[in-house]
Amino acid sequence: MHRRLQALRTRHWPIGIAMVLAAVLVLSEPAIVDFFQKGHFNWVSLHSLAIARHSSLANGGVGYSCKWLTSDGSTHLEYFNRYPIVFAVLSRWLLLPWAGDGAAWLYAARQWMNVMFIATALVLWWWLRALRFSRPVAMASLLFTLSAPVVLQYRNMFHFDQPALLAYGLLLLVVVRKVLPDQPDLRWYSAALCLAALSGRSAVVLIASLVLPLQRGLAGRRRGLWLGVPIAFATVGVATAYNIVWEARLNAVSWTSTTVVQSALRRLGLSGNGFSERALERTRWLGGALPKLIAYSTEFMLPLLLVAAVLVLTRLVARRRRLSPAAGPIPPALPEQALTFRRQMLWSTGGTAVLWVVLMKNLFVFHVYAGMVLLPFLLLCMAHTLERLIPELAAALKRSERRVTQCSVVLAGSVLVIVLLLGPSAQLRPVAARRLVLQAFFSDLAAYRSGADAGVPVQRNDQWFPRSPYAQCALLDAPLLNGEPPADAQLSRPPAFPARPD
Repeated sequence: MHRRLQALRTRHWPIGIAMVLAAVLVLSEPAIVDFFQKGHFNWVSLHSLAIARHSSLANGGVGYSCKWLTSDGSTHLEYFNRYPIVFAVLSRWLLLPWAGDGAAWLYAARQWMNVMFIATALVLWWWLRALRFSRPVAMASLLFTLSAPVVLQYRNMFHFDQPALLAYGLLLLVVVRKVLPDQPDLRWYSAALCLAALSGRSAVVLIASLVLPLQRGLAGRRRGLWLGVPIAFATVGVATAYNIVWEARLNAVSWTSTTVVQSALRRLGLSGNGFSERALERTRWLGGALPKLIAYSTEFMLPLLLVAAVLVLTRLVARRRRLSPAAGPIPPALPEQALTFRRQMLWSTGGTAVLWVVLMKNLFVFHVYAGMVLLPFLLLCMAHTLERLIPELAAALKRSERRVTQCSVVLAGSVLVIVLLLGPSAQLRPVAARRLVLQAFFSDLAAYRSGADAGVPVQRNDQWFPRSPYAQCALLDAPLLNGEPPADAQLSRPPAFPARPD
């Protein structure tokens, strides 16, 4: 019995930590967030959910934001899904039981993203363990990296970047387990590439497929890895062409005029159509782009920068005091193969991160949360830094390395919980007055939707929901009348959004 308890403490303690932190994430999610807050969270969530809500089989699963009616009676579907349809269709199906209640539907969507966030953390944990990092170092690295305020702020926002990060993490895990060993199985690599390419915002996967074959020490595998490039690009190309065909068909426009094509041209910097002059200035490297990219990247790097600063400070103290490493058991040296795998992953994820920032500049300068694709590279840097910091910190503090390691894990978990409960994400928890007002609004909205005729249009109003121009598209079942209504028009009138309490 004693041996079993000892084994539980030494081998299975990460499971306990994971379960506790997962419970904190899920249970701390408020039933209603503060929709009076500014920022991307409300806007992007409602916009992306509108796309998922309209990802029905009637339009081939290709979702759109809004159905507009014009005064002459014609119909226009606005803002089609730019990404492969898998995540949107799956989300529509999963959230369908709560679709009749706006508050419950939004809450379920946030919990769905919390589940994806937890799954991403588990995949990245397995990736670090596959790279032969110890359990404490892997756990502390993961918790520190995910405790960046920007990460926890957007972890539960419904959007198309998080499934892409999860798929990217799975791809990296497959590379370490199935590609880098001496007897590679590239069928796993091809399958992981296809899955990742269909996951969501798949640019990071396309870039990774190009960077990985450039690594040294992959003799005998490079040909198979290069074959992954056309596989990834062809998968994304077919999925994107599918969306374009459906949009062109439903809106009766040419494929070059579809919102999918126009958005791609803007994001890749090939067109400025749709951008204001102020937005164009923000995308120029020597205008506002470079400072913004540095600032946004630094938000994700913050935990790594702090841990690296502690390492530098520890080394300065040790040099001044001429300290030697703390006494204790000498950890076994890693096999050369494991070190090689780490170097290859460091260069691969680092190269992918840099190229992504450069190529997706026009996306990143407007959407800070899109930078979450940098997390695998930052996580690997964190693990390397902690591996060096812990023994040096043990020597500087004159404590055993085991004790310092345990304290590092506890500190990392504590930081994550503190940032979660008190950081930027805590601002989305409404105070009592706002919560009561929002609960009354969503109750009125549910009553309205249960009695409204789905065929009667609603006058389009971008200001119906504060700072969320696509809220009507997500929360109402009726088409939106765009423009002045005819004199004899019959309109449905949803409840007005309440004024913000003082």
